[in-house]
Amino acid sequence: MGREIIKALMKDNNFHLIGALENENCVEINQDAAKFMGQTTGIKICTTVKKLSIIDNEKIVLIDFSSPKNTIKLLDFCISNSIRMVIGTTGFSEKQLTVVKEASKSIPILCAPNMSLGVNKVFAILKEAVKHFEHGYDIEIFEAHHRSKLDAPSGTALKMGEIIADSLRLNSRESFCFSRHDRNVPRKKGEIGFSVIRGGNIIGEHKVIFAGHGEKIEITHDSNSREGYALGALEAATFLMTKKTPGFFGMEDII
Repeated sequence: MGREIIKALMKDNNFHLIGALENENCVEINQDAAKFMGQTTGIKICTTVKKLSIIDNEKIVLIDFSSPKNTIKLLDFCISNSIRMVIGTTGFSEKQLTVVKEASKSIPILCAPNMSLGVNKVFAILKEAVKHFEHGYDIEIFEAHHRSKLDAPSGTALKMGEIIADSLRLNSRESFCFSRHDRNVPRKKGEIGFSVIRGGNIIGEHKVIFAGHGEKIEITHDSNSREGYALGALEAATFLMTKKTPGFFGMEDII
């Protein structure tokens, strides 16, 4: 995602790269951030925010696609320097998400399980569509990602489930079903099932299935590149630049 964001902002005159962060095990540490594109930015990939050059924090947005543990660390830096933050990281625990929301009382934060504008339009569609499938349809959510993705189900799939549960007035803790192994009982009424694939270099596939008697309706979003996520992250950064006071936002605020 770091590469995709760099490629996107290099094409957009509204943005200027001032820093690139990676974990300490990255083999590209100290290399130019755009070397993979055959270009030179003068910005070297580093491992700590201490090496970032902060000149005018009013014009800076930190875009984070890392891990929950690292995101929490970056919050302190952004709060201390009054820097806006776009968070595309997924897999937060409830406690970690509470920390993120608490930080938004100090700085503007946009946090979303999926930065794709298309996916977030699907979220909006789901809110309306599910009302037509409340009775007589079973609901299943399928998602697939590359082998390296840590959290499962994906944040996007869980968000889809939450939207459906809220629309149908269901308790997500009680209605979500993540495994039917050895259960040996029919699905219960109001159950929302999840199926997960992790393999190869699958970028991202999400599907909501409404299965009725003799028919099946699907709402699907497939990502054939990460460009959509990067462009959405820049849209999020642009949106945050309009916010002069702290707050917690999502992609739905842009859509």
